[in-house]
Amino acid sequence: MCAVLEPVDSGGDTSAAHGFALSMWPENKHGIIQRSYALDVGLTDLDLKTAQRDGEIVCLGSGGYVRTERLPEYDVDVELYRLASIAAADRQSLALSHESAAALHGLALLKPDHSVVHFARPGTSGGRQSAKRHIHVGLSDDDVVRVDGFAVSSLAKTAVDVAAKSDFARALAVLDSALRAGVALEELEETAERQRIRGIATVRSVLRYANGLAANPGESWSRAQMINARLPVAVLQRRYVLFDGSNAFPDFDWDGKVLGEFDGLRKYGRDLKPGQSVEDALEREKLREIALRDLVDEIVRWIWDDLENNRMVPRVARALVRAGLMG
Repeated sequence: MCAVLEPVDSGGDTSAAHGFALSMWPENKHGIIQRSYALDVGLTDLDLKTAQRDGEIVCLGSGGYVRTERLPEYDVDVELYRLASIAAADRQSLALSHESAAALHGLALLKPDHSVVHFARPGTSGGRQSAKRHIHVGLSDDDVVRVDGFAVSSLAKTAVDVAAKSDFARALAVLDSALRAGVALEELEETAERQRIRGIATVRSVLRYANGLAANPGESWSRAQMINARLPVAVLQRRYVLFDGSNAFPDFDWDGKVLGEFDGLRKYGRDLKPGQSVEDALEREKLREIALRDLVDEIVRWIWDDLENNRMVPRVARALVRAGLMG
């Protein structure tokens, strides 16, 4: 725990120690500041507490911290959870599993629960759960790999485990992500087939729809809503050659008549080229859409809030009806 640290007596003067902390935080190779080592090199709990209060460091739990300047601009919660899982693994001899393994593998999850670090052990006994830790059972040695030096459940096992405890949309998102990461559909199917865990029937059902061409959890959630609404199946990432010779790959395509795009500012801010701004990316996307409109009848765009409030499916359905693709 970090938020309830009690300062220790530093002789009435912490300026020297805190000055050291400001310029030379003792980080391990993962960028994590472990409290025990920080105290060994002369820092105090008061230094840590003050730096946390000032926003210089962020608590990871398990006695770990990370400098705020190390965190990415986007998906900060994902990176914090990955580091929290690593900090916890440093104090455990078990393999990380479920959402924690997914974080180390870089799987993109839909609305993940980052409040608990997950471990797994062999056998059928010894599992337990607390507010911050969940130790699962049934992890075979064959399903353990090493990522960043830590034992974690394999990509296929991790995706199946997360999917088995998820609803349809979340299961689809993690299985889509595993396929994007290079896991073969056959491996996911084989892994699901040999599991004897609750929710495995859902996994086997969702695998019929999994598609690695879905680029992110928002697109997976969009597909899940379309599937549940029984909309016509769209082609993902179909290639269009625009008038200037460049290529465009819309998220969803219905018979070359209606295109669908899951949108959002984060989409344009992630992969900017040097010197580009989000505004530049938005302008480029606007020109891309104008060019696409010369080739198709209609383009429907939606954002995360539309998925949250069930506005996407009715809008897509109306466009499909206008295009003669739905009755």
